Parts: sequence; C-alpha cells; structure tokens
Amino acid sequence: MKRKLLLVVGMFTVQMATQASSLPDYPFIFQTGTAQVEVSPDIAVMDITVASRGADAAKTLGVVNAGVAEVFQLLGKVKIAQADTQASEIMRTLDYSSREKRDAPPTYVINRNLRVWVRDLAAWSPLVSELAAMKNITRLDTDFRTSAHDTLVADLELKAARDAETKAARIAKSFNRKIASVMAISEVPFQSLERAMIRSSNEGFAPPFIPPTEPASAVRAPASIALEKSVNVLFKLE
Repeated sequence: MKRKLLLVVGMFTVQMATQASSLPDYPFIFQTGTAQVEVSPDIAVMDITVASRGADAAKTLGVVNAGVAEVFQLLGKVKIAQADTQASEIMRTLDYSSREKRDAPPTYVINRNLRVWVRDLAAWSPLVSELAAMKNITRLDTDFRTSAHDTLVADLELKAARDAETKAARIAKSFNRKIASVMAISEVPFQSLERAMIRSSNEGFAPPFIPPTEPASAVRAPASIALEKSVNVLFKLE
C-alpha cells in the first residue's frame, strides 16, 4: 500500500512539474482582447445545392442537370457575372438505407453545389425568392459580407490588442504591478498555456440564411453585420 501511495504521489508530482515547466519563468499576465464593429453589408455569398434521388441514375442526373440549368438561367436574368459563380463537380452516392428488401437496388443520390457572389444587394431579394420556389433545391444559404472586410479586420486587430493591454494593466495595478513588455501575441491559444488558460479567437458571422415563405418584397438583406476579432496577449510584469 505504501509503495502504491508513493507511486501515485510521484506521478502527480511529475505531472505538476510538466505543467509548470510549460509556463513562463517570469512574472506574467495573460489577457484576451476583443473588438467588434457593425457595418452595412454590400455583398451576399449564396450557397445553393441542387439535388435529386431515384432508382434510375440517368433520370436522377437529368433532374439535377435541369435544375442547375434553371438556376444559371435565373442568374443570367438578374445579371450575375459568370466570374461570380462557382459550380462543383456532380457528386453521386448510393443510399442503401431506403431499400424495402435486402436484394432491392439502392437509391441514387445526385447533387451539385453552386456558390454565387451577389455584388448588388438589390438583386438578392428577388433572386432568393425565386430560388426558394424552385424544385430540387435542398440548400439555400446566404452569408452577408462587406468588401471592406480586410481593412476592417486589420483595424479590429489593433483595437483588440489595445483592449488586452488595458485589461492587463488594470488587473496588474490592483496588485501594485506594472506591465513591462509584450512577450507574445496570437490569434489562437498559446499552446504552452493551454492547460492553465484557454482562450479562443473567433470572427463573428451571421448564421446561415434560411429562405422565408414571404414574397420578394418582404425578404430583405440585414441592415448591418457584426465583425469581431480577438487576440491573446502574454505580458511580462515589472
């Protein structure tokens, strides 16, 4: 029993020493800074899936091809540039779960994904309403974005870093300490500190758009979208 106890204590000591060795050997404070801004979107990125399933592969493929052709026809109608449309390869799978008998043939599941950049938001409302009314469209999501994204994110990174510094300085002051210098800054958690403190860095986006049943006049793009940036900063204390 004594030997077992010594072994357990020894393993615990080694584990604690391993964790301690991953921490800096100087007085420090770790803080996360966050910055957020709301802006008006000027781009809508749509993800569309045209799909069909059936026992006959050729007929099922024909339904998907006809659906994709109808989508492309509509995109041309609202003057979406060809360069603003990406189409995936046709994907085919076999579904054995829907068979009533073990020896029955499987069901063919065929789909094709499209990604469309709508740069004139005035065209988005009628476009999404017509797409929602089409048959064999199984997914219709919209991610609203801003063309100034990169510039805004760069500014948010600076503001997030300042936010981390302000927080850290305030906490350090409560212990009569001051920040000496910045030792590390990252958008992802520091691996050396992951056991002691974990922070995540995320950029906020609106949830996927689910097409409503209202007419086009009632479908509107959001007035604003939120962009958020977080950074993790390790400060050395004086």
